[in-house]
This record gives sequence, structure tokens and C-alpha cells, in this order.
Amino acid sequence: MLPLLLPLFLSLTAGQLVNQPPQFVPGTGDMSRFSLSENTPVGSPVFQLKGTDPEGGRLKYSISGPVFSVDRETGVVRLRQELDRETQDTVEVIISITDEGIYGTEPNTVSQRRVIPVRDYNDNQPTFLGRPYTASVSESLPVGSELSVEPPIVVVDRDEGINSEVQMKCLEENDICDIFEVRAVKISDGNYTARVALKQQLDFESRPSYILTISASDSALDNRLSSLATISINVIDIQDQPPIFTNAPYSATVPENTPAGVSILTVKAVDGDVGIPREIFLSLEDEPFGHFELVPFGDPRDGTAVLQTTSEPLDRENAEILQNGGVYVFSIRATELIDGAIPAEHSLTRVTIVVTDVDDHQPTFSGPHFNVSITENLANGMPLPGLSIFVDDRDMGENSRYELSLRDVFNAARVFEVSPTESQGRTPVVVKVLNASRLDYDVVDPDLRKFEFDLVASVKGVEKAKTRVEIHLLDANDNAPVFDQGTYRFTAAENLPVDAIIGHVKATDLDSGEFGHVRYVLKGFGADNFYVNPETGGVYLLKPLDYEKQSSYSLTVVAIDGGQREANANLFVGVTDVNDNHPNFESKEYSRTIREGAALFEPQFFVRAHDADGPSQGNGRVKYSIVSENSIAGNVFRIEPDTGEIVIQKAARSMDTERGEYELVVSATDFGIPPLSNTTRVLVRVGISGNQRPIFRGHFQNMENLPIIGPPSYRVSIPENAAAGSNVTSVSAHDPDGLDSLLRYRIVGANDNFEIDEISGLITVSPQARIDRDSNMNSFEIIVNAVDSGTPIPETATTTVYVNVKDINDERPKFEQNSYATYVSERTAVGESVLRVKAIDKDLNSKLEYSMVGPVAATTKAGVSIANRSNYRLQEAFRVDSQSGEIFVNGTLRHDVAAIIIFTVGVRDLNAEVDPEGQVDTTEVTVYVQSFQDTNPVFKNTGWTSSRPVIDVKIKEEMPIDSALFILQAEDPVTRQPITSFELIEPKQVDYFQVAERTGEVILKKRLDYEALGDTGPEFELQVRANSADRQRSTVSRVNITVENVNDNSPRFERNSYQATIIENRPHPERVIRVRALDKDAVLNARDERLGYHKIIYSLQGEHAMLFDINNTTGEIIVASGQTIDRERTPRIQLQIKAEDSPGRPTDAKQSVVELQIEVLDVNDNAPEFTQKKYSTVIPENAQIDSFVLQLEAVDADEGLGGEVRYELVNEGEANGLFKIDTKSGLISTRRNLTGKGRAHPYVLIVRAQDNGNQMPKQPTLSTDTDVRIYIGDVSANDGVPYFLSPRVGQMANVTENAVTGAPVFQVIASDPDDESTPSGTITYRILPDTPDAEAFVIDAHSGLITTRQSMDRETKDMYRILLEVSDNGQPKQSATRILQIAILDVDDHEPRFAREADAGPLSMSVREEEPAGTIVGNFSALDEDLGENAAIDYVIIDGNNEQLFTIERNNESLAILKTKKPIDREQVESFTLTIKCLKLGEPGYKFIGDPYDRQDLSHLRINVRVLDIDDNLPKFEQPDPTVGIRINVPIDTVVTTLKASDADAEAPPVGLSIENVTFVPQFYKRSRSLAVGNLHNLFTLNNRTGELRTGGSFADYVDGYFLMRVMANNSVQPKRQAHSNLKVFVIRDKSLLKFVFARPPNEIQHNIRPFQEQLQKKLKPLGLELHVLDTQVFTRPDMSLDFTATSSCFQMFKNGAALSFNEMQKLMNSQQLRQELIDIYAAYGVSEVESCSVRRTHAAAIFAGMLTSAGAWLVFLAALIGLAALVSLCTACCLKKKLKRHSKRSLQASLRTPTEHTATSYSYSMPAVLYSEPIYGPL
Repeated sequence: MLPLLLPLFLSLTAGQLVNQPPQFVPGTGDMSRFSLSENTPVGSPVFQLKGTDPEGGRLKYSISGPVFSVDRETGVVRLRQELDRETQDTVEVIISITDEGIYGTEPNTVSQRRVIPVRDYNDNQPTFLGRPYTASVSESLPVGSELSVEPPIVVVDRDEGINSEVQMKCLEENDICDIFEVRAVKISDGNYTARVALKQQLDFESRPSYILTISASDSALDNRLSSLATISINVIDIQDQPPIFTNAPYSATVPENTPAGVSILTVKAVDGDVGIPREIFLSLEDEPFGHFELVPFGDPRDGTAVLQTTSEPLDRENAEILQNGGVYVFSIRATELIDGAIPAEHSLTRVTIVVTDVDDHQPTFSGPHFNVSITENLANGMPLPGLSIFVDDRDMGENSRYELSLRDVFNAARVFEVSPTESQGRTPVVVKVLNASRLDYDVVDPDLRKFEFDLVASVKGVEKAKTRVEIHLLDANDNAPVFDQGTYRFTAAENLPVDAIIGHVKATDLDSGEFGHVRYVLKGFGADNFYVNPETGGVYLLKPLDYEKQSSYSLTVVAIDGGQREANANLFVGVTDVNDNHPNFESKEYSRTIREGAALFEPQFFVRAHDADGPSQGNGRVKYSIVSENSIAGNVFRIEPDTGEIVIQKAARSMDTERGEYELVVSATDFGIPPLSNTTRVLVRVGISGNQRPIFRGHFQNMENLPIIGPPSYRVSIPENAAAGSNVTSVSAHDPDGLDSLLRYRIVGANDNFEIDEISGLITVSPQARIDRDSNMNSFEIIVNAVDSGTPIPETATTTVYVNVKDINDERPKFEQNSYATYVSERTAVGESVLRVKAIDKDLNSKLEYSMVGPVAATTKAGVSIANRSNYRLQEAFRVDSQSGEIFVNGTLRHDVAAIIIFTVGVRDLNAEVDPEGQVDTTEVTVYVQSFQDTNPVFKNTGWTSSRPVIDVKIKEEMPIDSALFILQAEDPVTRQPITSFELIEPKQVDYFQVAERTGEVILKKRLDYEALGDTGPEFELQVRANSADRQRSTVSRVNITVENVNDNSPRFERNSYQATIIENRPHPERVIRVRALDKDAVLNARDERLGYHKIIYSLQGEHAMLFDINNTTGEIIVASGQTIDRERTPRIQLQIKAEDSPGRPTDAKQSVVELQIEVLDVNDNAPEFTQKKYSTVIPENAQIDSFVLQLEAVDADEGLGGEVRYELVNEGEANGLFKIDTKSGLISTRRNLTGKGRAHPYVLIVRAQDNGNQMPKQPTLSTDTDVRIYIGDVSANDGVPYFLSPRVGQMANVTENAVTGAPVFQVIASDPDDESTPSGTITYRILPDTPDAEAFVIDAHSGLITTRQSMDRETKDMYRILLEVSDNGQPKQSATRILQIAILDVDDHEPRFAREADAGPLSMSVREEEPAGTIVGNFSALDEDLGENAAIDYVIIDGNNEQLFTIERNNESLAILKTKKPIDREQVESFTLTIKCLKLGEPGYKFIGDPYDRQDLSHLRINVRVLDIDDNLPKFEQPDPTVGIRINVPIDTVVTTLKASDADAEAPPVGLSIENVTFVPQFYKRSRSLAVGNLHNLFTLNNRTGELRTGGSFADYVDGYFLMRVMANNSVQPKRQAHSNLKVFVIRDKSLLKFVFARPPNEIQHNIRPFQEQLQKKLKPLGLELHVLDTQVFTRPDMSLDFTATSSCFQMFKNGAALSFNEMQKLMNSQQLRQELIDIYAAYGVSEVESCSVRRTHAAAIFAGMLTSAGAWLVFLAALIGLAALVSLCTACCLKKKLKRHSKRSLQASLRTPTEHTATSYSYSMPAVLYSEPIYGPL
């Protein structure tokens, strides 16, 4: 407010009163920069005037002119009228602002002039000026020229800027924009012209005028506008078109020998230019034989002529016409004449004359006389080999037909027959054996070995030609060898020398000559160990025998005669045993470590040896003995001679041997004759052994039974689809000085694909494994370490696990090409190969089967598709070899019928293991059948023939680029000149090859690297064409190029050099390193495998090469056998490794050499040595602690840590804890007081001097022990305290439960330091009564033996604790105590049982049907209160497993796992109830099988196994292929039959039925007219659920025939899950049917007709008969009246699916056997008669029926009939039933009597000459 009042205040203070003028707000309120678009709507606000008044008064606004208005208060400006920029582009206005006067002053008004621009809006479309537009242009105008348009095209746009920029184009309404081009040319702003140019050459004859539409559009961003204009373009014609034949091409049919002058057809040609046509001259071309001429017709200049025959008649048998399929082809030339004389453009048209045949030739044989020799063993029907006869009639069709026959001349009557007996044209004649018994060489009269007859060709019975055939018999090998014995049995000792005879076999042959010469051959497993003399039959030994490997041989000896006929006999060779095997110890050396003073081995110590000899040589029994023992005391050990257990006889002492280790030599002797023996070394170390390296458990070698030294290897195979977690194998190692359970296993190689359980050593497949051998390696090497728990440094052992990945057939085959194409001559013979398709399957065991699949398509040479005609079977044109994929011609090829044949070849892997249905592939094969002409070029390359147009070429890889690989050679048979025009017509190989057009050289254009062809293969297939000089004739040939591999790659090592290290003294077979070289030479076929360019062998070279062995195939280098590597001699070894390929081909081999440096690492192999062998000293018992006792010294020859010596007390014995030793100096001093330790004999310490080798990685500590004897002098009395030796602290004793009272439990051992001969050194034992368990045991006071005082029960109490005391008898008494825990061991005193109630129901389990063997059904377990092995439970199925479908497996926890043994079919059995018995493991379970379930016996358990259903059954029809009949006048929607199908699966969906196909088969007679069988489906309807088949049309046209209907049953969407039934429906006349006449009303029969038919069918089925009742209706009498008390049912009978005739049915029904079979059924259902179904009317009835023709007569008749029926029914209702029964009984009795010929009621029915009428059809 202050700014507004400030001027006023200043004015007042100045003594003045001034009204300051208002001001417009600059820019935003004064319209200074305002403009608006011309399309602004009227009334819309466009601006707001804004101003300010210094005094702050109200302002008013105004604006001049008619265009705008303003709100005086707000200043909002609005548009009052429309704007048009094109009329007025600016608006001029005066804007004013007025304020209010103050204190009587006048208001101020301020005005300003403004010119407001009007902005353009795109509201004007481009406008064409001067329309319409026209243009005339010559058809010869060059492309790119501009057209002259009249008037010139001008386009204007009144807008401005971008809105006036015009673009023009051709409007693409049709293809006219492809001919003309339109572009806009700017004249000025908003003014443009259009230029029209020619894009394609014009042709007046194709199109004489065009209407070109041009679109002009502006470039506005919004509301873009456009307009159209058209240009009429006329094309001016010039002379540039050749003549045109009307109705060309021309063809006609002309009989051969047509006389001259006969008009064939009219030819007309006109000028192609329609402007000013020229005169046309017609002439013949390529008609060298002069059969036709052109005769002008009408005006000679108008190009019309008639083609007529000449005096040179046509001959269809002419070679050229015959080879062209009876077609004569030539051309007509039409030439334009300029001014009637000068030739100009011309045209040719083709004339095809089909020459029809006339019978003008007789049949002829291919020769007048034939001789052939045949063997006597030809069978009936066999053609005579070597006899090639043709008969030919050069006429065609019926004119070439003739008959063939044999006429006996000598000895040939009914011996042979000719085939065919009738033929036409050229036919090979086959003579077959008719009576083989007449072919006998072994006859008395040699003339009877000859046969002679004539082959006769006749036409309509008249002989036209003949030829003489002579046949001579040859002897045959018709006798096989015969052995004199069926079985030969020989024996041979296993030490029989090689080449010794074993026995003889003999066979004879009745044939003579070479056919009677017998040779002998041995076959069978093990036949390579023997040899049979092929001439004498002597059987000899070829290889040494070994009874222990194989004790007998079962062979087959084969006798073969000169004709390769064989006979077999069995040959058994029994091997007798001799004692030739020494006993073999399981180990060459046994070792065990025991404590000082041990009296027994814990556990027991056994040595075992095995003898492989058989029963006659001791049967493997051996006896053991100790040969030598190195102990001083002697006989410390003994061995059990039978078991091999080594037993300690005297306490073991380390001083008993020189080094504290017993060495025994143990012998094992067998019981053979003579006895053989073997020895082994047994080492027993006394004391505590140092930490030793674990040893993987190895296997024994075959030679000398020596153990494998060093880490053994493991070999195992796994499938390539092994799942993660699958077991591979288990490795196991032994720790010589520790617990094996403390070993830990680790994988140090291949751990990406495999894992190992560090405790058990089980190797499994890792989750991230990639072991698919099709894309990865096929083998792996796993390096495994076993680490022990030794201290201070654990030891490690290493082994290698070789894993071979087995191939699983899981890859689908794949064709090398998606499609194949080849050219084949139509003359290619049947059986010739035309192409080979090839599929690749990566699986090793793939077995591919090729086959043709799907339909065969074909087109004619004109490109018209053809069907599989009956006279040309496309499906049989080719066949594919199922093994090789090679495609052969299988039928005669005809270019004129099928020029292109396309079919599909499929391949399937028969060995597929994964997705067998999906391991298939297909490829398409296109065969171009070439027309054969003798004039076509002929290739001269080797192997090419017209019937097999294939050239096979082999070339080497790496041929120079642009070099000529080979030359195509061809000749023109017409000119006899070489072909000089070749071309490559198969473009897909153009990258590699090029064909020189003139020379035929096939040139290499791209490098042929054999190794780069792995994906496509080394075979190439080209299609080349040889053209004649005029290029009118050509021949296509297939060229198969096979690229052969050369050894162009040397082996290459993976590294340039190798370094390795090895520890000295490592024995064989210590692994050093494995080297690997690769050879890039590819292996694509068997030749490559045979040449072995890719195979590599390794060898070692160098001064020290003898120290090592290298595997020549794997490259693994190991220490050689018998070699020792000593670093002190050779610290570094340098070798050369050679890799050489092509084993066995030194001239082709290539090699590479690489250096290997091996550094030999030092090991600690020298133990310290004491300077004295024995040490002894004396010390009093009152010596102080740390008193000096003795100084020891030892030296070590090694250096470094291996030479540093440290000392330790290994075994202190009775001086335990009394002394100590300085580890560095070897000084022994007292550890504690020696009071009470004095005695007369010394204390013995074992002191060890050991080096620090274990402080070096993987190095052992070596040591030497020595004895130190210390005498302690006794100073005071009984100062020694007794101490326990056994039990040790924490030691536990054991006793079995149920042990008898007084049973020994534990031996307590104690000692006293005092002299044992004094009371102070005498000790006694007792059990202190301080524990409640003391009463259970008693101890002998002197011996220390603890025994039981009462019986023990482990299930009641399993652990006891007692307190032992040992005391001496000195003064004062000294004593010691120790706790002993006694564990009660389990005894098997409980039977296993199931935890169930006596009345418990069965255990429920389920399994799906058809699951494979080994499927787990469920698991269960039983209880046993015992422990460990005593609680092991086994299970057996004792009932309910009669089919052996289930088995039980148990695991280590005695859990029973129920599994299937074979697939189970639920449709056979839905559930099983099994009875299981639990029993002790090892108890025979078979003795309980068959016992019934006993609910009181808790060792019994019932299991109910429910079989779950799967969809494994196809739907099945109740009646597979039924046959039914219907009558000719059956009404529509009548039930014919009901088809029923079911699925045996329990949960199967409902089965739906549908009709797949319906065909009609006429019978009995040939129809005079054809039937419309195209829509037979409409004649029947089938309810897909109920199976009711109903009629759907009239069957009048199908009488006396049957419908064959294929019905499908389906209830699954899966393919091939359907069943089919073939239903025959016969359409039968009533006169072909019989009917049953029932003496009962229709309503009763209708309810019983089905069971009646079923009972009849049961009687008829054994006879192979079926009976179908067609209807049930009121019986019609012969006079056409209805009998409502009787019923008739017509029926039809069938046999083997065929309908029987009336006479056949009548004969069957009248047979005595059938009447007796059916008598009971007839009586039960009231059958009175069996007669014809047709109603027989009398003549009078027929006349009466003819009279009732009018409607009135029928009404009167019906009324009378109804009245009469009512009256009669009322009178006779009460007696109807009785009458009917009498009638039925009389009829039945009459039927059993022999019928007479004229008895109307009999079943025999004679056909009278009466009229037939079809009765009323359908049920009542």
C-alpha cells in the first residue's frame, strides 16, 4: 500500500494535485509481440491486456476495429470474426487503457497502435493447374527418358513456409508405378511442376495405354493436405514382335501307315504387331523323314495352312518314334515377310503327333535254339538258371498280345512249365521246374539226363513262332557228411605238451569226387586251444591247458564237404588236474606291532595261503609251519597248521632279537602229489612303531603272486547320464601304525566332476558334473589322497582312479542334409543305386535303420502333379537299404509319366535308450527322371553307364587351389565329337568346385582340409550336365567325390618342455608324470582308423631312459621295474620323449620330440647310530631328583634336518616315570624320588635316537633303539608301593550274559618294586565292598583272576563297576586301588518279532503297475531286544508271492525294503496280501515258505499291496471283427448292431467310437452300373458312446454286397492308443434270409429275442457260425393276412465273416445234428417253423392284391379288417393261449420228423415259382 500512496503523498506535500497516466505492462500486456493462427475459432480468448495505474485506481481497456473485442474490466481480448491469412496477413488495431480521476481530476487514457501478424495454418491443399493431362510415347523410348505431358503439370499451394512445400509421387494403385517415375520440381515458393520418367521398357503388344495417377501433398506437420491428378498415356506401336501361332502348340493322333493326303490339322499364324501386320510364310522344320507337308489354305499371305500326310507312311515301330513313347515331334516356322519377300522376325511352334499302333507284326523269339545245363537239385517252382529267352511283338497294346506254351519233344512232358502263359510286347520267358522228381542225374539210362521241348508263341490259338530248348542235367552235392558218433569225449592232462594228440573224429560223405571230400573244423568257445587236422580228423593240443582256469571244453566239430555242406558233432574235452600250483600267500610279507611282554595277539594274527589245484590234488587244502625264527629265546611263536593262526608261546621281548623285531619264515604246503610249498615273511615288531605312510589296498599280480608295490589304481565305468550323487566306486587305504577309521580321503584332481566322502572313501558324481561323453571327455583320472592322523606330521598316500564314461544312447540321429536331389536316367536298371543318404548319430552303439516314410509325390515333365496310379506305382519306384541308406531303383522309371519324384526317407536309432520314439529324423529326396535318348551325350569317365549315371572320384586333401582334380569326358553320339560344354548344376558345392565349361576340368576353388570336414563328412556330391554343341541335347550325371586323408599333421605335445620331480628310492611303479600329444589328423571313416594317422605311440630316449618305463599309448611315465633312483648318484635326469603317429607305417609316420627334466628329491634314508651297542649304570634309591644317571650319544650321516638327532625314552618298562632324558644331549637323569625302587635286578629302558626327517614335507623320521640297564640300590625296607599293570586306567573288561557262575572275567596284574622274594614284594588282590556291584564278582587273592558269582542278564543290567585293591605284605603295608568297569556282552537269546497287536490288520502299501523290476514298494521293520549281530533280522515272504513278483532286501539297520521282481499287471491282479516272517539273519527262510498267517505268532506280518493303475491297455472290442446283416428295405435310423469296446484300466476314460472308413464290396454278380461310393459314411451313424450303429440312408443300390467298415475305439489323446475293428454289414434280400416262426405273440418274443439269439449263438459258435436276428414282427400268412398270435423273425447266418446263401443256411438248419442241438431252445421259446423270410403269395392273392389299387378300395378293406379283428378278438381271447400251446407242440414234433419235399411247415424249403413281397419291416 505504501508504493501507491507515496506519489499522492509527495503531491500533497508539494502543494500540488496531479493524476498520473496509466501504463500497459510491457511485453506481456501490451500486444507488442502478439500473433495468432488463422484457424483460431471465433469467440475464443486470444490475449489479456494488462496495465498499471500509479494511483492504484481501477483501469478500463478498449480495442479498435471489427476483428477483436475486449472485456473493459479484465482486459481479455476475444476474436470476433474469422481470419484468412491468404486474404489478410496482418490486423491493425488501437489498444487503449483509461484510469479513474482523483479529487476531481480528469481520467487519463493511454493508446497504442499495434500490427498483429496472422500466422499461417495449412488450410489450402496443393492444386493442379491446366488439367486434364495427356502424353504419347513410343514403345521404343529408352528407360530413363522423360515423357512430354500436355499441358505441362503445374501445382500451386497458397500456404506459406513448410505448408507450401509440395511433394509428388505416383499413386501405387497397381503396377504402373513400376513403369513410370514421378518427381516434383520447385519453380518458386508454393509453385511446382512434375517430371514423369520411364522406369521400364514399354511394350505396345502387352499394354497400349496407361492411366497414371499423381498425388501432390504438402509437407505440413499437422493437417497434411493432398490432391490427385491423372495423366492419360498412349503407347505408340512399332514393328518389334515376331509372329504368333493361334491355338499353339499343336497335337494330333494319327494311326501308323496312314495314306498320303490325309489332313491332320490346320495351322494359323498372325503378325505379333497389331498396327500394320505383315505377310506370314509357314514352313516345316526338324521333320527329316518327310511324313508330313504343309498345304496353304485360302490366301497364301494370311499365314494359314493344312498339315497333311505324305507318301512316306508313319511306322510306329520306327526306333526314334518307339524310343520317344510313340510320339513324333517336329516344328513349324512362321516367318514375317517385308514387302512379301524379305524374311524378318520368325517364330517356332511344336507339333506333337501321337502315332497309334496297327497290328502289323508277329511275335518272335530271341533265338531259334537254346541249350542250358542245370543241376539235379532244383526244387519245384525254381526257374532254370542260365536260360535267357525273350519273346517280342513290336506292336503295342492288344495288338502285341500272344500266348506261350510248351510242347514236348523228348522226355519233357509235365516236367517244366512256362511263365507267363500270356503276355504282350517284349517279355522275358521263364521256364520253371514243374516236377522236380524227374530231375535225377543218377539214372541208368544216360539219355534220360536230357530234356527237349519247344516254346510256342500263338496269337488267338494260331501258332506264330517257336524255339527249341535242350536241357542237360548236372550232378549235385545232395549228400551231407555223417559223423560216426554224435558226441566225442576226450580227456587231457593239464600238463600235456603242445601238439600232442588227444583223439580222432571221423565223418563220411556218400558223394563222389570233390563233393565227397571231407574237411574238419573246430568251433566253439575255447576252440583256439585245440587244432583238428582238416584231412585226418586228428585233434591236437594247440595251447597249454590249465585245469584251474578251465576244467572242461565243450566244442563243436564241423565236417564240410567239397560242396560246403556241413554236419556237426559235439566234442567234449575234459582236463585232468595235476599238482602244478604252489600255495600262494595272500601277502608276500605280514607285519604286526605288539607291546613289550605281550602274550597274545589282539586281534588274532593269521597268515593265509590258497592253492588253486582241484579235488584230486588236495582240493586247495594247505598246512602251515614255521621254518625259521630269529629269536634268542627260541620258539616264541607257533602256528596252527590248519588255520594259519600265529600264537605267542612266550612273552615277547624286544631284547629277544637284535633290533627288537621278530622275523619268521612261514611255509604253506599243499596236499598234492608231489606236495608243493611256498613261504612268506612275518615281521613282529615289539614296541611302538613310528608313523608310517598309509597304503592303498592293492591287488595281487598274476606273476609270482607279488603284491603291487606303490599306490594301486582303480578302474571303474559309469554311464554318461549318471545323476548327481551317483556312486562311482570306493577307495580304501590301510594305516600300518594307526586306525584306518582315522584316515581322511581327498580328491586332488577331477574334483569338478566328482566328490569323495572323506571318511568312507566313497566317490560320487558331483552336482556340477559334466560327463556327457558326446560333448566332453570319455574318461577321467581322479587323483585321491589318503591322509593319516599321525603326529607331528600326517602321512599321505596317493592313488589314481580311472573312470571310463560309458556311452548311453541318448542322441537323436541327424541327416547330413535336409534334402537330397539327384538325376536318374529312365533307363536305370532295377537294383541300381542312385543315391545314398547318410545320418550321423553321436552315440557309440547307435544302430540306424533307414526307411521310406510318408507318401510319394510326383509331377509330370509339364509340372502337373500326378497321383499314385495303378499302372505306375510311385510307392514302389525306389527302395532304401535299411542299413546303409543307399537308395535303389525298385521299378521301371518313366520320364513321360513321372519326371520328378519326391519322397521322404526316415532314420531311426534301433538301439535308442532315451526317448526311443523321438530318436528319428527325416529328409526329403527329389529324383529328376531324365528322358533317355540315344542322341544324348554319353560320359566316358570310368564307371559311368546310362543305367547308372554316376562318376566316382577319389582325391587327396590339401590339393592346390585352382588345380584340376579330374576331367569330365563326354561324347556326342550323333557327331562322335567330344563334348565341349559342361556345367555344374548343383549350386550348393560351388564354394569348393568349379567346372570348366569347355574342357570339363573340375577345379578346386577352396581349400580341402580333411580335418575341417568333420561336420559334413569327406564325401561331396555334384550334379554336372554335358550339353551338345547346339545345347538341344544334354545328359546329367552325378559325381561322387571322396576326399582321402593324408598324414599332414605331426603329433604336437601340449607343452614345449616338461619338468617333473621324484623322490629318490621310489619303487616301481611310482608315477613320474604323464605327457600328452595330440594329432589333428581326423578320423571320419574306417580307412582313417586303419591308417592310424591320428594314433600316437610314445617312447623314451636318453642316457638314463632305462630307469623309467613309458606307456606307449597313454604317455604315463613310471619308475621301471627293478630300478632304483639314487639322488646321491644322479641329482638331475634329462630325457627326450618321442611321439610318433601311424603305428606300423614307418614310411608315413611323423614324429615330435620334447625334453623332460626330472629333479630327484632327497629323502631321509639314514638312521642315527649309537656310539655304544649297550649301556649300563648304578644309582642309589635315595638319589635326588635331577640327579645324573648316564650320557648317551648317537650320530646321523644325513644332512640338515635329517641329520639332527634327538633322544626319547621309548619304553620305560617297570621304571615308568622314574627317569627322563634330555632330547638334545641324550643325558639321562632322575625324574622323581627312587625310594622303594631298589632291587637286585636292573630296570631296562629303551632309548631311541631319531632324526628330524619328519619336519621336512612328507619325510619319515628314522630312528635307532638301544637298551639302557639301570641298577637301583636298595637303601630302606618296604619303600615300594604296588602298582597295577592291568587293568590300565579306563580299561574295560567284558563277560557274556548268561555265563555260568565262576566264569572268568578279567586277569588283574600288579607289580611291586620290592624284591618279590621278600614279604615287601609279595602282593595280594581283593575287591573292596564299597560299590553295590562288588557282590556279583569274586577275585582270586593270589592270581588276580576275577570270576562271576551270579548269572548276568544284559537286558536287565549291561554295565558293572568294581573297586580293586592290590597290597603287599611288608611293614608297613603298601597298597593301591583301581576302578574296573565290566561290560556285559550280548547273547542271542531273543527272537525277532513285529510290533503289532494280535488282531491288527495288514500293513497297507501301493505300487504302480508296470514299474520296472527293483521298484521300492515300501519298507518295514521288526524288533529284536538283542544287540549288534545278534539283533540282525532277516525277512522272508512265506505266503502270497506265488508268482514271485516281490522280493525283500534288508539294509544294515535290519530295515526290510519290499521291492518288485518283475513288472505287475493290475488288470490281472488288483492287490496282493503277502505274509512276511522275520527271523534271525542267516537262518534258512525257505523252510517257512508256504506257512499260513498266524495272528498269534508275532513273527508274522501281513502286508496288503494295492496295485495302482496306469494307462497301459488299449481299448478292446468285445467282438473283434463282427459280421452283421441288414435287409434291403431297412428304414432310416434303425439299429444295425451295438458295438462295445472297453479299456481294462481302472481309471481309464470312457471309450469313444468312430467310423474311420467305409467301403462297399459287391458280391455274386457284376453290376451293370457303378455306385456312388464317394460318401458311404452317410449311410451309417455311430453313437460314439453307446456304440449303436444306425442306418442313415437307402440300401437299395447295395443289395447282395457288404460294407466293410473300419471302426476306431479311442479314449486317449496320445498317438497310437487306439483299437480297430473291421465290421462287415451285409445287405441282404428277404429271399436270401430264413426266419423263425414263433407260436407266441410279438410282445412276448420282443422281450425274449436277445436271450434266444445268445443261446443259439453258443450252440453255433463251435461250428464257426454266427447268427443275427434282423427283426421281430407279426407273422404274415401266405395269403398276406396277419396272424397276431404268432411272430416271425428273419435272420442271416455267417461263417468266417462271410454271409451264407439261402441254400447253405437251409441245409445247415435242416441237418440232423443241428436240429438235435437246437430242440431244447426251440421248445423253450416256442419256435414252430423255420422258413424263407419272403412271404409266398398265392396266385389268387396276387390277383386280389392287384384289384386293390384305388384308395377307396383300400379304405373299405382296412375298415372291414378292423371290424373283423375286433369281433374275432372278443370271441377267441379266452381260448387263444390253449390253442397256441397245442399249435407249438405239433409244430415242434413235426420239425423233428424227416420233412417231405412238399411239406409247407418243414424246414426244408424248395423255391416255388411264386411272387415275393417284402413284408412290413421293423418291430411292433
